Amino acid sequence: STLLADLGDEGSHRVNVTLDQVSPKLVQGTVAIEDKSFWTNSGFDPGGIVRSGLSDIQHGEVVGGGSTITQQLVKQQFLNSSETYQRKTKEVVLAYRMTQKYSKQQILELYLNKSNYGELQYGVEAASRTYFHRDAKDLDLAQSALLAGLPQAPAAWDPIQHPDLARARQQQVLNAMVGAGYIKQADAQAAAAEQLQIFPPSNSTYQAPHFVGYVRNELEELGFHPGQQQLVVKTTLDWNKQQMAQQAVTQNLQRNAYRDPGGLLSSSTVSLDPKTGQILTYVGSPNYNGDAGQYDFVSGKPVNPGSSLKPFTYADAIANRQLTMDTPIDDGPSPYKLTQAGSSQPYSVLDYDKKAHGMQPARVALASSLNIPAVKVEMALGVPAMVDFWRKLGLRPRDGSGNANAPLSAYGPSTTLGGAPVTLLSEAAAYATLATLGTYHPPEAILQVTDVNGRVLYQADPNKDARQVLDPGVAFIVAQMISDDQNRVPPMFPRGSALNLAGHRVAAKSGTTDNFKDALTAGFTPDLASVFWVGDIKDSSHTLAGGSDGVFVAGPAWNQYMSGALKGVPDHWYTPPADVQRGAGNSWFLQDATSIAQLPGDTSASPTPSAQPSPGTTGVPANPAAAPIPVGGNGSDQQPQDNQPSPVPTGGVPSPPGRNRSNPLFGDAVPSQPGNNG
Repeated sequence: STLLADLGDEGSHRVNVTLDQVSPKLVQGTVAIEDKSFWTNSGFDPGGIVRSGLSDIQHGEVVGGGSTITQQLVKQQFLNSSETYQRKTKEVVLAYRMTQKYSKQQILELYLNKSNYGELQYGVEAASRTYFHRDAKDLDLAQSALLAGLPQAPAAWDPIQHPDLARARQQQVLNAMVGAGYIKQADAQAAAAEQLQIFPPSNSTYQAPHFVGYVRNELEELGFHPGQQQLVVKTTLDWNKQQMAQQAVTQNLQRNAYRDPGGLLSSSTVSLDPKTGQILTYVGSPNYNGDAGQYDFVSGKPVNPGSSLKPFTYADAIANRQLTMDTPIDDGPSPYKLTQAGSSQPYSVLDYDKKAHGMQPARVALASSLNIPAVKVEMALGVPAMVDFWRKLGLRPRDGSGNANAPLSAYGPSTTLGGAPVTLLSEAAAYATLATLGTYHPPEAILQVTDVNGRVLYQADPNKDARQVLDPGVAFIVAQMISDDQNRVPPMFPRGSALNLAGHRVAAKSGTTDNFKDALTAGFTPDLASVFWVGDIKDSSHTLAGGSDGVFVAGPAWNQYMSGALKGVPDHWYTPPADVQRGAGNSWFLQDATSIAQLPGDTSASPTPSAQPSPGTTGVPANPAAAPIPVGGNGSDQQPQDNQPSPVPTGGVPSPPGRNRSNPLFGDAVPSQPGNNG
């Protein structure tokens, strides 16, 4: 086994201060957002308890809420985070006793010194020195409001990983301070407009530091208090594979540095055991201590996946009996135009080479990554229904405002082409679902938690949350479509590329954004699923050089890792499920849908294909490329720029993640929304 990190006692990361050494604005902001009756209550808020109880009744379980600052301190010090009526009752009793024994100033001082402000920063002084390079007593209103909002959900509102969510939470604090009479509206507006410089923590000495951070968040979601409790945590990480993945990231960036002169090239990767959902490798950035290395592109910042999500669109259509792998789809006309609600400009779709290629069987259209057929399949499904289906597989695309929980109607036709960013972890989990022929396993980072005496406090059960979300026959057919190199037809897409592994059959798909900002490759065998991403993260004026396609930029790194990780593993493929039957050649069909002559809605006569590009004409073979977003579009198709988080949607900050991990932080699946077809 390998020691990844010794988090130590939180006191080693904490600097205690007295209340008069804390900015009054931070004190006021904390009280306003956490416990507005703090100075007068008896340690608990009867009204809050009633409101929380009504919420529990509505949800049919104890969902929490209504805790005062004193109750939160009690929970930090003495209790676990489980939400039970017994624990809540004990919390209220202890909070009352604490109020009788200590002054309000002492309680608030202890709370400010003990609270977690994210990035292993415990207490306001440590957080202030880390994020703002100044003492807590010297914080201005904007800085104070940002810090005051963090303790309730330090992972979800981490100002390094999620600066947009942290700023939205800051606005909530400022509004609460206005409501409490601590500041005027003009003060709040000025603070909200202030451009804050937020510094990341100093260099990390942890092994796999981004994974360590993810594990820490998972521990807190499980109800543990890392840093307060003495715990021994056994994780899922395979250290040998982790080193292979890190080496693949590093070497691949060196090979591709010439593609991004003057920019800032980054990369990340994650791999899962499909049979369990266990996270085997997790490289959030090339170098945690390098430029922008603290950004976690596995589960933190979503990326634009390009065309790498097309297999899930085709899976939905096959499941709905709208096409087979041999159904012809018209790759034209070019450009293919769709009317957009609320806009006089049509949404225009082009293939990578900007040409039409006539009628193509679905297996070729998918494996050769033709954009026009993919959008036609998407429109036959209906975008809302398609997104609903994706969510069942664990994919939670962001809408134009960055909301992963947006109404299904918020997504537009560019979604299947990569117009809605996702986390790499959620994409890996979706590919792992194909690898298990339709069984979804939530990503798991922790195998076991014990105390220092060896008593087991938590034991992972890979089958506990597993569920069949896709028909095995459908998953098998999609795996056939993207594992057969004959379905990649030059010059539309190269054969013999990095999407093939020597000695192993593998299903794989690459993706590229239309401005060459992001390149991605994802794929799986029955034993391993992984995703590799490479992209420029500097600003909108910096992109990779033209022709920096996912198959060429991310593909070799993905291939390098998969080849190394599968070395010595026997090559094997799937036994055809009972509900499929073989057709001519390499074709496979669902038994009740062996012949579907036409994709619904694909009724236009196929134009004469334009001249096929010869090798060398375009510089690169056709490859997944996100369709351009038309000016004046409907907003739901706007792609975030520069890999920066999108602004928080109007309506407030998303709730912090719970153990069901339906929050975008964890990239988990949620049940389909009521009343929607999927």
